[in-house]
Amino acid sequence: MTEHSRNWSMRNRNNIGFTLIELMIVVAVMAIIVAVALPNYREYVLKSNRAVAKGALLELASRQEQYFLNNRSYTNALTDLGLTTNYYVDAEGQPLTSATGSIYRITIDEPDTNAGETEYTLSATPQNGQMDDGKCGTFSIDEQGAKAVSDASKDASYCW
Repeated sequence: MTEHSRNWSMRNRNNIGFTLIELMIVVAVMAIIVAVALPNYREYVLKSNRAVAKGALLELASRQEQYFLNNRSYTNALTDLGLTTNYYVDAEGQPLTSATGSIYRITIDEPDTNAGETEYTLSATPQNGQMDDGKCGTFSIDEQGAKAVSDASKDASYCW
């Protein structure tokens, strides 16, 4: 090997890799991507969880109507509808008996005592990570099909 070729190969070895400036540019680009993508992903998760809550409420409303057809009154007990006393749903819409891992708690609000049992309101209250959803808060639906949200920055038409 000649002196010239030895010098040339030493220079090439020093040029292998990235400079600090190049690495800093890559880190800055990644930080920008994460700063934009993470909030969008979180909003997507919250929105998909809202769909689970709405589905659970509509299923429960259907069970209430079937109960009404059979008994000529609505019930305020989840057990009468084939569910557990403490009814929670997870992100896949599966029923849970405790708040651990749940995203919503589903309840039947007590009917007005003067109205008998001819009315009901079903509610889905956010649990755990879903409590960060300030847009829609607690979902509810009544025997008339009227849909509402409470503790929310948006109205029912946006959330439902």
